[in-house]
Amino acid sequence: MANEFKVRNGLIVTGSEYVSESIFAPNLPSEANPAYYITWKQADGEFQVSQLNPSNTSNTIGCWDSVASGDPIAGQWRTDNGTVGNTTSQVWINVTDNGSSNQNNTLASLAIGSVITLNVGSFKTSFEITGIKIVYSSPSVPQYYIFNVNYLSGSQYTYINPAEMCLGIAAAAPTNQNCVTYKAVTAYSSIDSTTGGGMFINNTGYTLTLDSTVYYFQLNSSDLNGVSTQNFFGGLTPGQTITLSSGTNTATFIFTFSSVSNTTSQVVGVQMTSNSNFTFSANQSFTICA
Repeated sequence: MANEFKVRNGLIVTGSEYVSESIFAPNLPSEANPAYYITWKQADGEFQVSQLNPSNTSNTIGCWDSVASGDPIAGQWRTDNGTVGNTTSQVWINVTDNGSSNQNNTLASLAIGSVITLNVGSFKTSFEITGIKIVYSSPSVPQYYIFNVNYLSGSQYTYINPAEMCLGIAAAAPTNQNCVTYKAVTAYSSIDSTTGGGMFINNTGYTLTLDSTVYYFQLNSSDLNGVSTQNFFGGLTPGQTITLSSGTNTATFIFTFSSVSNTTSQVVGVQMTSNSNFTFSANQSFTICA
C-alpha cells in the first residue's frame, strides 16, 4: 500500500504505513517532506495538486494564469511560443496579478540584467531579462510588460492553459533603465511615415543588419509607445553605454550624438562595443535601453 495517499493539514502525504486509518482521521501523522501538496484555489473553485510547496513564497511577488495568445488581460501571463525553456524569448505579464493586486511598481523595477524565476506547479525556470517593452492601456497607464529574456536554467516544458505562474525575483538589477522600442522597416522612406519605425546606417547606406559597421541609427520621431525619440536621446551623455535587444539577441553600443534629421526622424550616432551580428526582418521590434 505504499502508493496510498492521505490528506493531512492541507498536504497529500504519500507512502504512509498507517493504512488502517481513515483518510480523514484527525490523528494521521504529518510527513516531514511530503511529495505533493494540495491547495484550494478560491478564484477557480478547485483544488490544485503540485510538488511546489504553496508556503514557499520567498521572493515571489504574485501569481498569474496563462493565456494562449494575444494581449494578457488582468491576472494573465504568457510566453511568445507557449513554452518555457531555451526557446522562450519573451515573457508577457499583465500589471495586475490573479489576486487583483497591481504589480506595476515591482515590474517597473526590473531592469535589464535582472533574473526572474517562473514557478509553474513543480517547474522552476530562471531567465535573465535582456529587453523591456511596456504596453499602455492609455497614456501613462501600463497594461502589461513584455520582457525579452534569455534562458538560464531550470525546467523546460510546454504549459497547458490555464497554468498558474508565480513570479519570483532571483536577482534584481540595481536600477531600472529607461527604454524605447521601435520596429524595423524595410525602406528609408518608411522611417518618417511609420511611428516607431527605424533602420541602421553603415558606410554603404541603409541596412537591417546590425554589426560593427553600423555607425548610426535613424529612428522615427516617436517610438512604438509614443515616447519622443529626441527627448530620450537628448537626455543621454556622449560616451554612455546603450543596449539594443530583440528577442534573445543583444548588442551594446557607445552613444556618440543625436540630431534631428527632419521633423519626423532622428539620427543617433553609435559605436558597437559587442561582437554581435544579426539581421532584422520587417516589423521585428527592438528595444534600446540606457
